[in-house]
Amino acid sequence: MELAPNVNMTQPSSSPEQPVALPPVDEGMSISIAVVISVISGIVVAASSYGVIAGGLSAGMTRLFAVVSLLAFVALAYGLIELSLAVIATSAERRRKERAVTERRQGDRARKPKR
Repeated sequence: MELAPNVNMTQPSSSPEQPVALPPVDEGMSISIAVVISVISGIVVAASSYGVIAGGLSAGMTRLFAVVSLLAFVALAYGLIELSLAVIATSAERRRKERAVTERRQGDRARKPKR
């Protein structure tokens, strides 16, 4: 491999650089789906817990309601965690879009450099 004469490898290229496309970002679960999971799980937890506490059922049904209550509680926790992550992602996306609009402004509305 031969180098061109009088060309320093640290000099910037004269050809314009192509913009780098960012890889797609997984946006996660939407807020509405996370709310639905949380609400349905909360209702199931309440109903099955009431079935366990009220008594009057056979031992097998009480155990079944206890297991269902426990699983629904795990689903409720998952739904609430996903809901919080969806809210954070939504606010971050909104901030990113506002920043893109601010950087495009020209003239008097252009972004002023910090001092």
